Amino acid sequence: MAGVRAATGVGADADIARQNDKLGPSARSGRGQLTAGRRRQLAGWLFLAPAILYLLFAFALPIAYNVMLSFEESSPETIASFTAPFAGLANYRFILSDPTTQSAIIHTFEFTAGSLIGQFIIGFTLALLFSLRFPGRTIGRSLIIVPWLVPLLVTGVIFKFLFQLEGGAVNQILLDIGLAHHPIDWLETPQLGLLTILIANIWLGVPFFFLLLYSGLQDIPIEVKEAAVMDGAGPWQRLRLVIVPIILPVIEVTVLLGFVFTVKVFDLVVALTGGGPANATQLITTWSYNLSFQQFIFGEGAALNNVLLVLALICAPVYLWLSRDSLRRSTGAAR
Repeated sequence: MAGVRAATGVGADADIARQNDKLGPSARSGRGQLTAGRRRQLAGWLFLAPAILYLLFAFALPIAYNVMLSFEESSPETIASFTAPFAGLANYRFILSDPTTQSAIIHTFEFTAGSLIGQFIIGFTLALLFSLRFPGRTIGRSLIIVPWLVPLLVTGVIFKFLFQLEGGAVNQILLDIGLAHHPIDWLETPQLGLLTILIANIWLGVPFFFLLLYSGLQDIPIEVKEAAVMDGAGPWQRLRLVIVPIILPVIEVTVLLGFVFTVKVFDLVVALTGGGPANATQLITTWSYNLSFQQFIFGEGAALNNVLLVLALICAPVYLWLSRDSLRRSTGAAR
């Protein structure tokens, strides 16, 4: 019997060898190639693992926890033990009916719209100016970037000294040139507080608009500009009919990114006014902080934060669409 089994085993091995000979070398290496492909796939996932873990712990979990808090009646006693009672939509009903919250939402959109308009006009004007050739242009470009390098908190402190009632540089200049007859309390007057942080934020955001718009202007072919001049187009016509249509994708993306950066401003307001006077400069970010960490109404603060989350979810696909549309336009122009 042992001899028969041995003979059978030898015969089976011979059959397998003959089949491998018929398949050829390329087919025999298929298993090895499949294993190598799986190894490459596994290596790819291993390289992606740190980024996935970072996104999970730094973004996904905090967002999920914030959404969960917005449906709970949380307090300092229950927030750490995860035993807060379910509140349903009560927190959202509060932020929709609370006058201060409504004012904070309105202030946020006023502040954002004013900042974007001011930053775009000044940034685009400077980009057009520095597209020309004149002495000192390189140094000027470098100096324009300086406000963007200063931390938000430091910017707030600087503007607080500039706009302070006694000894502030702004009041001193207005008094010297005769535009004011007495010092103006910029930071403690409800009608002027929002204007003050708006001016500071415009100063802070102009370099961002300048850099992106200036880079867009540099991509305009010189032949197009020369053709417009030869056709008799004036400066305003060249700007309106040639320059703006070509860099329109850059303008769209720049304004959208500026909106995202502006709507979440927090440090600047805290350093300048702290949300006062009389909540006149409260934004969504500062009022949410006030609700959560000063009044300890965590559920309502989380619900207000979700307003910013909704804005982010709206802006993200719009940004992707604009980026792809810009890529399609540039590809079509290149062809």
